[in-house]
This record gives sequence, C-alpha cells and structure tokens, in this order.
Amino acid sequence: MGFLSDWFSLSLITLGLVLLWVAFYVHQQTSRLSRTIAELYELNQKVGQDALDFFDQAWPILEKAGIFQLQASIDWFGEQRFESFGHNGRRSAIQRKFELESDDMHFLLTFELPRYRGERSSWLDLIMTTFTQILQQDLEHKHAEILNSQKRLERYQMFVQHEVKNIAQFIKLLSEQVAGLEQDVDKLRLVNRLKDSLPVMARRATNTIRQMNQPLHEFYQSERFDLNELIEEVLFMYQLEAELHGHGSVAVARPLLLEVFKNILGNYRDHPIGDCPLRIEINENDEGVQVRINSCLQKEDARLKSERMFEPFWTTSKSGMGLGLFLTRELLKQVGGEIGFEQHEKKMSFKITLRNIPKL
Repeated sequence: MGFLSDWFSLSLITLGLVLLWVAFYVHQQTSRLSRTIAELYELNQKVGQDALDFFDQAWPILEKAGIFQLQASIDWFGEQRFESFGHNGRRSAIQRKFELESDDMHFLLTFELPRYRGERSSWLDLIMTTFTQILQQDLEHKHAEILNSQKRLERYQMFVQHEVKNIAQFIKLLSEQVAGLEQDVDKLRLVNRLKDSLPVMARRATNTIRQMNQPLHEFYQSERFDLNELIEEVLFMYQLEAELHGHGSVAVARPLLLEVFKNILGNYRDHPIGDCPLRIEINENDEGVQVRINSCLQKEDARLKSERMFEPFWTTSKSGMGLGLFLTRELLKQVGGEIGFEQHEKKMSFKITLRNIPKL
C-alpha cells in the first residue's frame, strides 16, 4: 500500500507540473500572439495606413512570428513589382495564397509556413489573416481617399472654370471698349498703353471660352500632327532645354497629347535633374510613335520609388499635388497609349507609346 500511495502522489505531482507547464506555454504563446498582432496594428498606424509602406516594413514582425517566406506580385497603378522576403526550400513548409485588390492596386501574396498542427497552426493563420486584412483595409482607405479627393477637385475645377470664364469675358469686353474710344485724351491715356496687349488677351479670352464650351468628344478627336512641334511647344512653355532626336507624326487627339507632355515635362521644370542633359528620342513605325525622355538623378545613390510614380496624390514636392503622372497615364489609356518609367543607377527615363487611332 505504501508503494502505491507514493506512486499515486508522484503521479499527481507530475500531472500538476505538466498542467502548470501547459498553462505557462499557452499563456506565453497567447501573449506572443497578442504582441505580434499589436505590432502589426502599431506599424500600420506609424506608416499612416499606407499599404506599400506597411507591406515593406512588416516582414520582421512576420518572420519573428515563425513565417518562413513571403512573396508578393504587386501591380500598383500600372507599375509591376515583385518582392520576396525570407528563405524557401523547406520540405516541411506549406503554402498559402491571398489575392488583394482595390481599383488599380493589386497584391498576390504567397506565404510559406511551418507544417504545424493544433494551436500553433491556428495562431500563425490568425497572424497571417490579420496582416492581409490590414493590407486590404489600407487599399480600401487609399481608394476612398482618391474618390474623396477627386470629388473635391471636381468642385474646385468648377469654381476655377467659372472664375476664369468671368475674367476672360471681362478682358474681351474691355478690349471692345478700348476699340470704340473717341476722345483723344482717352486714346492717349489708354489706347497707347493697351493697344498691343489687349487684342492678344481678347483672342486668348475668346479661345478660353471656346475651349470651356468645347464638347468632350472634340478633346479626344484624332488628327495627324507633327509630334516634334508639340514637344518643342511644351519645352518653350516651360523654358526647358533638351536634345530632341528623331521625328514623328501621330494620329492622336492633339489637345490630349499636349496635356500629356505638359504633365511629364512639368516634372523637369519643378524637380532639378542631374548633370546629364535632358534628351528626348522619337522613333516612328507603322503602328505609331515611341517617345523616350532620358535624364539622370542628382545623386548617384538616389533611388526613386518607381512603383509610386503613377500613384495619385503621392508627391515629394511641397507645392505639387501628385496628380500629373497619374492623369497622364489615365489620358493615354483613353487613346490606347502607354507610359512607363525605367531607372538604372543614375539614369532614368519615361517611355511613351502612342498608337495611331484609325479613322472610323
């Protein structure tokens, strides 16, 4: 009896220690899970709910949680990017795929996870789900931000158009009054001072009013024109010096293409480039024209975030709104054109493809 009693007591003590260890283990894992999820949310707040920044900085948290590898194929407003964090090749690993999308933002994620069972597997699934849900929320947040900003811009544009129209009409009326002056005193006082400037302003005012009342389809109406002349017009407008090589003409809406090159070359006016000259190359073929705008950065170690280049409302300029290149790509889409950005060390270039639109 004494032996059985000792054995029973020892079993109870052992069972108690096992239960205590299990409780401690569960508590530690639960605390670790809570910390990991909290770190993900804190990181997201730190980067201002920016999807790309959150994705770029979250890997150390995921790796510490036990995830082997994260691969991502990203399409960010037309710019393609592939990222891989961690190491693959583990035979015991399992894969999980997630596809996240909102408007022009798309993530295809592939996770490699340890082949756990039970609670550890569930905890990893929860961490992975939390990460993807935060990322999806950031995409929705960006989409909502774009929609709200577009509505504000539409209201602002209506106000500006109304004011510009009033100013243009006022200048036109003032020019007509000057042309009808009879008194010599008035002529000496006004005509000699304004006769050179007001007729020009009147023509500009008439043209402005005509463009405001122009049907939208005329903005997209195709016509063949000399592309070199259009580019030289924009270079002169922005007082930019550039080497222009090649020649081409294209059957695309000229007003639309004028806005495209104003948006692109306006960046070179607002952002100083490196010591290499601005070089524009034009190559024409049967399908259309390809334009490449080459320049370089000021610093050899500088690196632009190419995936951000066409993102609306993202800019490094204090005065810019971050809409120029986004609108450029949207305009080119309307006529079957494309624009891309390339960077190799200091050198960078925009590549614009313009396809001739056949007459209907």
